[in-house]
Amino acid sequence: MRPAHTASQPWLADPPKEVWFILAPAFVPVVIVFLFQNYFLQHQEVTSLWWVVLVLCIDVSHVYSTLFRLYWDKPTFTKYRSLLLTIPLISFIVGFLLHQFDAHIFWRVLAYVAVFHFVRQQYGFMRLYSRKDNSPRISRTWDTVSIYAATLYPLLYWHLHLTNNLSWFVAGDFISIPLSGWDQVLLGLYVFVIASYVIKELWYGYQRRYINIPKNMIMLGTYLSWYVGIVMFKGDLIFTLLNVVAHGIPYMGLIWIYGEKKADRAFSFTWKGVAIFAGALLLLAYLEESFWDVLVWKDHPDIFPFLTHAAPLENPTWLSIVVPLLVLPQITHYVLDGFIWRFRKDSTVRL
Repeated sequence: MRPAHTASQPWLADPPKEVWFILAPAFVPVVIVFLFQNYFLQHQEVTSLWWVVLVLCIDVSHVYSTLFRLYWDKPTFTKYRSLLLTIPLISFIVGFLLHQFDAHIFWRVLAYVAVFHFVRQQYGFMRLYSRKDNSPRISRTWDTVSIYAATLYPLLYWHLHLTNNLSWFVAGDFISIPLSGWDQVLLGLYVFVIASYVIKELWYGYQRRYINIPKNMIMLGTYLSWYVGIVMFKGDLIFTLLNVVAHGIPYMGLIWIYGEKKADRAFSFTWKGVAIFAGALLLLAYLEESFWDVLVWKDHPDIFPFLTHAAPLENPTWLSIVVPLLVLPQITHYVLDGFIWRFRKDSTVRL
């Protein structure tokens, strides 16, 4: 490994953009929570304003960024046409059958698919920023163990301490794990993994005079946002803030970088281009949530003042059609995201 003063960090393309849009989103919400801790302890529910900012503008919007990367890019869509058309069709059929069988099971399955997607994204970012590391296999293996521990320990804690204050999609979507006496064991393993990772990084850093800053920022940010959002605090607002910002903004940042790399062939990713991109995502997100509110939830009439006096759907068959259809962008995003990380040999798709 080169000495520290000559070794370059493994940035994807644009270090300032990556710092602000990929690395910082895991840290900034944590800082906000601690600076305004009294507010968040007194306001644990997601109000309409917070819902617009976090759910509509970030969470739902980032789902539609998959459209830009895979569907709106003509060369990519042409090359993977069968895959890109088959996955939504299969997803809808499976969703319809699940919802027909049991609506609660439908939401539970969707919650665990979403969790898997969130966990894998952190692993994917860690691998992107360690792609140039010439590290021994044991070091790479411990990187994997560490990034998964950052997400899986808080998730296990959540399952052991289910509370009405937290849910992924709907109340009761996670399965209760009634195991008493495991808290200290899991915490001990968690601390051991963290300590081992820190020692490993310090040792290799000393040996090689080099520290992979973006990889370690991803690791630290993941530990902070997941632990603070689930274990330390148990309010819905704090969890949503940390979870959504740390996941959605980096994903859209990644799409931005991807767009800039392909700007000479497809889309002009100037600031004007970004404004058009963000505006299109927001419009699609608002349209989707309008249908959710009018047909299913009826919980944000102040944001969606359409047909407010109309009753939501109650017919089970119609719900089994409409709900999987409205969820389809999310499911497609979750499934296709797994393929995106695997397109390593395709220069038209990979980063």
